[in-house]
Amino acid sequence: MKLYYFFSILFLLSTPNIWAADQIKYSEKKESDITFFNLLNISQLIKKKPASRHLIIADTGKNQITQKQNKKISPKKIAKKNKQITTVFKEMVVTQRVEADSHYTSPSTRLTRAEIETQNAQTTEEVLKFQPSLQIRQRYVGDPNGVLGIRGADMFSTARNMVYADGLPIHNHLQGTWNGAPRWSLVGPNEIDVVDVVYGPFSAEYSSNSIGGVVNLKTRMPRKREMYIESSLFVQPYNKYGHKETFIGDRQYISAGDRFFDKISVFASYNRLEAEGHPQTYFIDNTGLGSGGGNPVVTGGIRETSSRGIPSVIYGDSGPEKVTTDLMKFKAGIDLTNSLKAIFTAAYENRVRSQRNPQNYLRKSDGSHHWSGDASMADGTNFNAAKSWGNSVFKVSEDKRETLQLGINLKGALTDNITTALIGHNWFIDTTTSHFNVLKDRRYSSKANPRDPNTKNNGQVDDYKNFAWFNHDIKLTNQKLFGYDQLGFIGGFHFDDYKLKYRQYNISNYTNLTRGTLKSSKNNQGQTSTYALFAQGAYRFAPGWDLTAGIRQEWWSATNGMVAGTNVADRHENPTTPKFSIGYQPNNWKFRYSWARTHRFPVISELFQTLSSPTSITLSNALLKPENGMHHNLMIEYGIPKGFVRVNIFRDDIKNAINRVQTISGLLTTRATQNIGTTSTTGLEFIYNQKRIARTPIDFMINFTWMDAKIENGPTVNFLGNNVNLSGKKIIRLPHYRLNFFGTYHINQAWDFNIGGRFTSDSFNDLDNGDKGKQHVFGAQSDFFFLDLKTNYRFKFKNGLKTRLSAGITNVNNMQAYVHHPYPQRTFLVEAAFSF
Repeated sequence: MKLYYFFSILFLLSTPNIWAADQIKYSEKKESDITFFNLLNISQLIKKKPASRHLIIADTGKNQITQKQNKKISPKKIAKKNKQITTVFKEMVVTQRVEADSHYTSPSTRLTRAEIETQNAQTTEEVLKFQPSLQIRQRYVGDPNGVLGIRGADMFSTARNMVYADGLPIHNHLQGTWNGAPRWSLVGPNEIDVVDVVYGPFSAEYSSNSIGGVVNLKTRMPRKREMYIESSLFVQPYNKYGHKETFIGDRQYISAGDRFFDKISVFASYNRLEAEGHPQTYFIDNTGLGSGGGNPVVTGGIRETSSRGIPSVIYGDSGPEKVTTDLMKFKAGIDLTNSLKAIFTAAYENRVRSQRNPQNYLRKSDGSHHWSGDASMADGTNFNAAKSWGNSVFKVSEDKRETLQLGINLKGALTDNITTALIGHNWFIDTTTSHFNVLKDRRYSSKANPRDPNTKNNGQVDDYKNFAWFNHDIKLTNQKLFGYDQLGFIGGFHFDDYKLKYRQYNISNYTNLTRGTLKSSKNNQGQTSTYALFAQGAYRFAPGWDLTAGIRQEWWSATNGMVAGTNVADRHENPTTPKFSIGYQPNNWKFRYSWARTHRFPVISELFQTLSSPTSITLSNALLKPENGMHHNLMIEYGIPKGFVRVNIFRDDIKNAINRVQTISGLLTTRATQNIGTTSTTGLEFIYNQKRIARTPIDFMINFTWMDAKIENGPTVNFLGNNVNLSGKKIIRLPHYRLNFFGTYHINQAWDFNIGGRFTSDSFNDLDNGDKGKQHVFGAQSDFFFLDLKTNYRFKFKNGLKTRLSAGITNVNNMQAYVHHPYPQRTFLVEAAFSF
């Protein structure tokens, strides 16, 4: 929806002396959206509208609710009124029967296009950062590893969350942990019309990968000829340890669309992002410092205390990380009937990321760099620098990736005579087929820095020869099953197929990237497939009451597995996962208890992919058991004018939780994938959200989450040379407290001012919970409070050109915080948008 449409409607409904403007068709909205047009407002619209115009509020289930003309207003008065308002709506039509919300068994929140524009959001994942019980790890604008955490599914439990864009899956269930982030950049932030966040696995239509939740992105399609252009510039002055630099990025977006014959829509867009991020890794010797001298004396090392309280020395960083992404997208839609639409989507992305200038802080007495080996500071303190498994941490690297996603969606009411004769009335269909394919994904890394006089100019290349998934879903819903208002149903079929083939080769000449021999230990591949049937029925057995029960049957297999060149036996599982929910809605209150079982299968990287770099080793485990969970949610909500107050109490108990048992020693981080006996998460969530508080021009939202996540029954593991029993330990990367708030002051219809804040308490990064020595240091999961500001001014020219000028600051308070890697410091944003 165009921005001026939104503000015109909002102003119309809050001010009874103004009538509506241009033509809007509401489709595929929740019932709650339509009730926004309450009877009082409808009657006001009819009374105030001009004689030469007519207002239609329609519902295809009941044909036409109201069609009435007012002949008491003279044409002269109409013309006068037309000059007083920005735009005039010829008619307002609510078309298509409203599809019932199938997510009502789960708590959910919604974010609109207008709300997104009030945020400092340059990427799709950024639009979610103020949502309840949710954390996005975006280390810099354009970060390809923007992992998502929802409730008890921490940021690295990526296979416990799902993300869809118009029904097409963009979650990455091939990989886990830091490299399993959703492919956010397949959606430009300006495309988004609505975002729904569904919490928990309480709907049978989703697999057990929804333990944390599901993010549904809905993008817009044109209703008439249009063009939109947006350009932004963001600047981050950065200063930490031995690195002081200003990083600059920019983004350009352009889209065009049209609608033909009132039934065919086409849309094309191009989104380009160029960004330069601050250093993501600081090179540190945190193994304990020696004394006595006897080594080359160097300067430039920075004394620091590690997150475990160990005296350490920082002697360099990975340097700026530069990223360029080009996203080209095309969508075509056709209205097969008044209530049934088909949309085809094609998205191609080209991404390049590089780290070419790591910083070495160490200097010898002759002014040259000390690149590796033992060294001494001037006071005789000994430390070891820059070596890990024989490779220099001062390496340079470049990633090149090309991605193509194709999909088609058919959605709407089945009203044709043949379908009605076969399966009856009141049926809706939602079916999607999609294919995601990485056309090329290679990472080139040197073994040493090209400036190192001891370099052999060699390296390695990580090559994803096959990285793809195919999905098909078909869902049928009926909110008047067998013609009974009391019965509802949703059921369907799901199929997915994931394939990964990974190879690592030596590079004999890094200058021209001459590929050498295959590393047999990095010869990994695998395939997983899932077939599923699900059904969920609702019985509205008394006024305000409903009872919902569902079941999902899955058939999963892991085949064609290979680890380090050795074939792995195929595996098969066929679990059944039931769901249950009961709700009561007296007047403005909502009460709902939901319960679910889950059976989350391991993803390919957890089963088959072993990775290594100069600073990390990741070990897979082909014998992993699926996670087996039991989940509860109690929701209490009270509706207030233009808003709500909600409390959720939730509990997750998971057996055989899949975790990366991480050991850090000096520069080297080793992650071994294994099952953890039993984990539990108990949480309390509070949300207050209201528009136009007390009839003022103020919108405000605040949410707070408290969680206690721990290992109830864990194994004994070797951590930093010590045997540690994990029972009773807190789950890493899950903070006790989260708080977000966001407020908008509408100065007038054209100008708004926005303020938002995010607080997260610190959490553990080490399994033994021993990292509480110092929190605001590289390697820690520190607490943070980020304060954001933004203002938008809109103007419409006489020729119809509309513009928006924006300025914002992210992290106004310039807090220096860490999510192992450093978060961005204060960042300035300017933005200009034009639409026709």
